Amino acid sequence: MEPVPTDFWGVVVPSWLGAVASIAASTVAVIAFVNSLSAKGGVREIGEALNREPTAQPGGRSLRASSVAEPEPWMFRSDGRVGSFRNTSGEVLTVSGITATAGIEATLSEQLPLAVPPTASFEVLLGRTLGGPAVRGVTIEWVREDGELVSRTYYL
Repeated sequence: MEPVPTDFWGVVVPSWLGAVASIAASTVAVIAFVNSLSAKGGVREIGEALNREPTAQPGGRSLRASSVAEPEPWMFRSDGRVGSFRNTSGEVLTVSGITATAGIEATLSEQLPLAVPPTASFEVLLGRTLGGPAVRGVTIEWVREDGELVSRTYYL
């Protein structure tokens, strides 16, 4: 049996180029994955820093850190799948709405409006979707005992 002649420039070189390109693409993918893991921690820190700022919005005005702000009426904790809101205000707050930013689906098991007495809490199921911004949040709207409608965004 005679050996089959191999076309060096038509078969061998393109095969080697394909192999080198796939190794390079795999290396870039691994580097991008490692970078995304390290960036995730930074995004979490940004969200926590934003949650520490007093940003409740009474009557459409945003409070700044330099102005005299009331203590936060809610304590928010999240593990990424479930968010828990706890009333820390000392008064009954009536939750009128819960919305989420792009990339998050927030599901509340109770009916709205929801009256939350002091020290009571409720949970919101959080589902992440593909895409959307890196810093994602849940906005809660509530009515205070004096009838004022207030909203606050808590970041994940």
